[in-house]
Amino acid sequence: MNVFMKKITCCLFLILSLLIYCGDVFAVEKSKKILWVDSYHKGYVWSDEIGQSIRESLKGRDVEFVETHMHTKLNRSEEFKREAGLKIKRLIEEIKPDVVIASDDNAAKYVIVPYFMDNVLPFVFCGINWDASRYGFPTRNVTGMVEVVQVQKLVEELQKHAKGKRIGFLGLDSITDRKEAEFFRSEIDQVIRVAYVKTFEEWKREFVKMQDEVDCLRITLNIRGATDWNVEEARKFVMENTKIPTGAATLPMAPYALVTFTKVPSEQGEWAAKAALQILDGRSPTQIQVVKNKNTRVYLNMPLAKKMGVKFSMDLIDRAHFVGEEILQ
Repeated sequence: MNVFMKKITCCLFLILSLLIYCGDVFAVEKSKKILWVDSYHKGYVWSDEIGQSIRESLKGRDVEFVETHMHTKLNRSEEFKREAGLKIKRLIEEIKPDVVIASDDNAAKYVIVPYFMDNVLPFVFCGINWDASRYGFPTRNVTGMVEVVQVQKLVEELQKHAKGKRIGFLGLDSITDRKEAEFFRSEIDQVIRVAYVKTFEEWKREFVKMQDEVDCLRITLNIRGATDWNVEEARKFVMENTKIPTGAATLPMAPYALVTFTKVPSEQGEWAAKAALQILDGRSPTQIQVVKNKNTRVYLNMPLAKKMGVKFSMDLIDRAHFVGEEILQ
């Protein structure tokens, strides 16, 4: 081999070695990836605020953020939910995230439980109502924040304006609302009437029945997923037919209830994002304790209060938000 060929061979070897080295460096230093799996859809207030708080909490970190939505608030069939879960499984296998944030019950039931229990892939959940143990959480790869409602505070406020103690519960025929009812009854002894509906018409019929069958209170939860829900008609209907103090636990229902005590979705998103970052920094999910949300926002429906002759304390008014048109969107 002549001198020229030896030099060419040497150069090629050096270039190849450099490329291999650079490739190894790139593999080490590439951005970590966090996937957010939302049970619901864009435009749903709860999901939007969770997503926003996750993104804000990740600012300034060298993290690639990917989000996907299961749309199970709009599509409630078991077949759709299972197919949505399978699609998320395939997405996870395709993009290979380092950590997954899964918000609300359906992401847990249809993604984590059937496909990733005790897996090497870490999951951080939020928005699971009341109790995560029914899904087998926590596990070695799953931790998170359980979502609870400040039930006692809401009932105490409603009873100030009620004539009796019997309480009714009106909810959507869904996993979330059935869980809410179960734990609501475990917390409050006076619950004597529970009804679940699937359509707006059913909701209106049960709403009217509750006014007479429950002699003091009726608690409304999130019915915005009901078939053919009509925002303006519902607001008018409530103004015309409410006779007893009503309470809600979700922001979309605030225009239809007298008092609403909501969780704060940004609390859940922020906590989940910080937990995910801790995992990326080397902590195991087993080292991050499952917690419950603590923050509450109060919304008062002053037009409905005026119609019913209800007067709230100044202390409550000072810390409350007031139902406005923006909630209807």
